[in-house]
This record gives sequence, C-alpha cells and structure tokens, in this order.
Amino acid sequence: MMVFDVDGTLIGGEATDWASFGSAFEEVAGFVLDAAFFARIEEITARAIVHQALAKFFLEQRKQMENAVRDGYLRRLKCAHELDSTSFPALEGTLALLEELKKKGVPIAIATGDWFETITFKLRAAGIPFEDIPMVTSSDFYSRADIVAGAVAKAGRQLHEAVYIGDALWDFRACQKLGIPFIGVGARTEKLQSAGAAFTLADLSPVAFWQMADIATKAR
Repeated sequence: MMVFDVDGTLIGGEATDWASFGSAFEEVAGFVLDAAFFARIEEITARAIVHQALAKFFLEQRKQMENAVRDGYLRRLKCAHELDSTSFPALEGTLALLEELKKKGVPIAIATGDWFETITFKLRAAGIPFEDIPMVTSSDFYSRADIVAGAVAKAGRQLHEAVYIGDALWDFRACQKLGIPFIGVGARTEKLQSAGAAFTLADLSPVAFWQMADIATKAR
C-alpha cells in the first residue's frame, strides 16, 4: 500500500503555509519559532512543535494554546486562499497518480503531521478528493512515526505492506524508525539523498512513480 504525506508532497504553497503557522504561533505564545528551535527539537508535527516550544507550561495550558494556534493557523490559511485561490496547488502528477492508484485498486492512506482541520482545508483548496482515503493527522498522534503507523492500521493493512511517500527529512526518519520503504519527492530530494534516502523523485508523475515504487518495494 502507498501512504502519502501532504504538504510538499501532494500540495504546494509551503512558504505561505509555514508563514501562516509561524504567525499563528507567535500570536498565541508571544515569541517566534526560529531556526535554532527547529534544529534542536526531536519531533516535527504540528502538535509536537507547539508542545516542545511551550514545554514550560502545564499540559492543560499547552493543549489550550495548541488549539488556539491551530485556529489562528486555519484562519490565516483561509485568508491566504481568499487572496489567491492558487495558494495551495496540487503538485505535478498528484491528481493523475491518485486516480491511477484508485483504478488499480492499490490501497492508499494519508499520514500528515498537520492537524485535521488545517490539512483538510488545504486538500480541498488543492482540489484533491480525500474523503474516501483513510487519514491520520497530528490531531490523532504526537509523533510522525505513530501517525504513519496509524494510517496504515486505519486502512486495514499491516505495516510491512506500506511504502511512505514524503518530502522531508522527518518523513525519512520516521520510515527508518518504522522499518518501511521511503520514497522522497519534491524540492528537498538532494537533502534526502545526502541523509541516505535511496529512492527519490522530482514529482509524482505516474510513469516515474510506478518505476520507483517497484524498485522500493523489491528492495524491502
């Protein structure tokens, strides 16, 4: 089965996305998430970022602040989309590949470090049909590895059947932790290759994807 990340993998607009998240966090917390913070934290999901940044607060306070960040983030995403309807486009090959997977009967799932409310907004904005796809998000689990494993389980499959497709180092590391094949795609493939990712693609164009998926699966 194929399990997909979303931001930077299925949809674009990451600069707007991260700016919206950062602004929402600053509004709630009163300080900025800088590069040094991201360099030292161990887990990159929406929930994990907020809780690691606000570790000095009690758990219930952090949960309340997380909800406030999520709501402010969603509000900013909606504003960005109202100003520019192309803010969160489906990336090249995405729609065609998802349609092919459906026609071939290949099980798929979505595993994203974003919250449910914000990721579903971006998927709708990108015109990607997702309602029938099993999906697990940061609203369900704190860690990315648990999110990926949860998505596989939600699809009724075993972890050893899964191939994960993502665009970032934290995606690759989650797959290493789980012991499943990883296909890197998008704008960070050179970094992924430098980190040891053996299978990468420029985009999700179906012909290239099927070739790489076959290689990754056989290498399992």
